[in-house]
Amino acid sequence: MTGREPDIPEPHVLREYALLADGERGVLVGPRGELAWMCFPHWHSEAVLSSLLGGAGVYALRPRSRFVWGGTYEEGSLIWRSRWVTERGIVECREALAFPGEPKRATLLRRVVGVKGDHRLDVGLDLRAGFGAHALEDLAREGGRWRARTGEVYLRWSGVPGAEPAEAGDGATLLGEVLDLAEGETTELVLELALEPWAATPRPMRA
Repeated sequence: MTGREPDIPEPHVLREYALLADGERGVLVGPRGELAWMCFPHWHSEAVLSSLLGGAGVYALRPRSRFVWGGTYEEGSLIWRSRWVTERGIVECREALAFPGEPKRATLLRRVVGVKGDHRLDVGLDLRAGFGAHALEDLAREGGRWRARTGEVYLRWSGVPGAEPAEAGDGATLLGEVLDLAEGETTELVLELALEPWAATPRPMRA
């Protein structure tokens, strides 16, 4: 997705979305790998991802090849496993909000696995606080990890060392990467949101 704006899928019926939650807020995951709705810091706060209602703000990860989508929750949890059967094979994405949730901080975890075959995926982040009113600002890369701000929300994004800024259609800045994933390979993406400076980045598997 480097150098071009992430595609925002058309809305689907609500039963096709999965819910991630940590007790403080929730995220809706669409069948084409888009995180389409999230309010932060709380359930009733303003949205930072609002493409579900046609607003700006999306966090997308999907195969470039044609695919058939499916998914399931891991038993007894709100960990969602997206599964795409593509022309190249099978790729999965294990997705969750780190639990227990913190009132002023959220951690979104996405663990991508090349189950069968080699894959190329588009990854794009266009976080917009205030229901799309605030674009990404103060972008900086630190040791393979990006940090930025949108409105009063700070973010850090790791696991995408090759991500590059690009210009959205409305002139705002977004981040995107083309991710190559070999069969059996795993990549972990960690997106942190906070209302104030944070401590160390959590270990994805433990979170």
